[in-house]
Amino acid sequence: MSQLDQTLATRQSPSAGPCSASAGNKVGLSTPLTLPDQQQAVLMQTAKSLLAATTMEDLWTAVLAAANRALAAERAAICLYDANGATCPAAEGLSPGFIIALCEDAGTAVRQQLCSDQEPIVINDIHSDGRAANLRPVMAAEGFHAYIIFPLLTAADTLMGVFVTYRNQPVPFTADDVTAGQTLAHMAALALHNIQLLDETRLNLIREQQLNEITRTLGSTMDLPTILGHVLRMTADLTGADAGLLGLVIDDQIMTFYPHNIPESIVLRPAPRGRGIAWEVVQSGETLRLEDYPSYYLAQPRWVQEGVRALTAVPLTAADTCLGTLILFNLGHNHRHFSDRQVALAEAIGRQAAIAIQHARMYAEAHQRTAALRNALTRQAELDDLKNKFIQTVSHELRTPLGIIHGHAELMGMGALGELTPRLQESVDIISRRVRMLIDLMDDLTAMLAAETQELRREEIQMSLLLYAMLDEYRLQANKTNITLQTEIAETVPPILGDINHLRRVVDNLVSNAFKFTPAEGTVTLRLLSEDNQVILEVADTGMGIPEEQLGRIFERFYQVNSHSKRQHGGTGLGLALVKEIVQAHRGDVSVTSEIGVGTTFRIALPT
Repeated sequence: MSQLDQTLATRQSPSAGPCSASAGNKVGLSTPLTLPDQQQAVLMQTAKSLLAATTMEDLWTAVLAAANRALAAERAAICLYDANGATCPAAEGLSPGFIIALCEDAGTAVRQQLCSDQEPIVINDIHSDGRAANLRPVMAAEGFHAYIIFPLLTAADTLMGVFVTYRNQPVPFTADDVTAGQTLAHMAALALHNIQLLDETRLNLIREQQLNEITRTLGSTMDLPTILGHVLRMTADLTGADAGLLGLVIDDQIMTFYPHNIPESIVLRPAPRGRGIAWEVVQSGETLRLEDYPSYYLAQPRWVQEGVRALTAVPLTAADTCLGTLILFNLGHNHRHFSDRQVALAEAIGRQAAIAIQHARMYAEAHQRTAALRNALTRQAELDDLKNKFIQTVSHELRTPLGIIHGHAELMGMGALGELTPRLQESVDIISRRVRMLIDLMDDLTAMLAAETQELRREEIQMSLLLYAMLDEYRLQANKTNITLQTEIAETVPPILGDINHLRRVVDNLVSNAFKFTPAEGTVTLRLLSEDNQVILEVADTGMGIPEEQLGRIFERFYQVNSHSKRQHGGTGLGLALVKEIVQAHRGDVSVTSEIGVGTTFRIALPT
């Protein structure tokens, strides 16, 4: 059994005497009654009609027809309550003037009484019942004598409106009439509530579809002006606004405006912080809703002259930050105010727009940073290319004159050009050493440039054979400096792929460094072994060691551990930098451990 059928069953009552016109009493349902067959049949048929009703028009048509058939009422009206009073969506047999008076009375005194006792108001004679005094003249002019006001109550006893039936003749309403009317009013209230819920669901669905469409539109672009244009146009269309503005905060101090359908006479200018309605909404973070814009203290005369009446301004908030204000307004030709639903829709769009604006700004910033980084990298590549060309040019231009100087210095030092005095011999030796240093520097720069810019040759190399080929030279150097050279070279080391000339320079630089910083009577050890698919080369010495705080910098170009070693041992500061770059070019790794006064060990790991 449906709720309307249950209502009909429980509202049946037995016959009782007519309600006395003089008593003006209100009839309740404290005693079970049975309605006459005709009224029951009408109510049953009406219940089916109300169950099938899906629109307000269907509902009111069924209710007004039932009032005439079940209550013998020639005229009837429906009044619904809202925050502003009462409105009449349906009436039969009543003049427009009377409907206006009815709504005014129903929205004040009648509403107050029904909210208090929620019982029908039965007036069987408008001329003798004092409760009809307020409307007696207009009711007399309208030509009826009796009426009943039935409350339309929800299941929670909330008063939604009233259902009023009128009789032209002075025929009192019976208790059966009151019961039938109450049953009809209750069924109408239930049907009204169901249709309202259905309309609410339908509107919510439409709203979600609209918001989803807006979300898809906003998500389809990262261009900020396009986003702002979409937001304004779609919000105005969905809320029925005549025009709109979107104010966007810039650097927390200035608000710039994007218009939609703004009158041509309005010139928009950026607004400094704290000036105008838009900034008021940003600073409060709350929606501002005005139904009489001209009376607002921040109203601008130029907007008033253009006829702005209703206005709604919502904040654009994302992650607790208000990015701006979305303002909608209606002009003088449109007196409609913005409804709660329209304001809620604007607020929802505002939240989505704020997120889209924030994402667009982040995208623009990331794009700018990417462009700046790309430009910086391009510039760096250009500078690197200029540097390489400079090194190549300088090396080429200096190599020949340095070679000539070095050759003549050696001839002079050997006495081939005549015997030299001790003082001249000392000067010639200094020239030879310094020229040799410049030649070594040119060689290191050239090798480093080759390691950076040239593709390494990939050939199979036996590191053990490479070391054996270099050992004779190292032993001569060890004997000359009174240093012990130890070797631990495994014979089963697998081959590697690499450039033999570059790897020879790596070994040479490490061993030369070890001899350079190891005092007489010290030891230099050269190890070669395989470990975890890698060939390991270690060069260890018992020299002075490297301070721990400087270990991280020894592979930097031109870096030397300290001024004392530089004066004592000389060097360009490029040897270890060159070692690291060549090893990394071979997809290997270089590391160092050292202890002051004990010695230093360099470890090279190359993939097999």
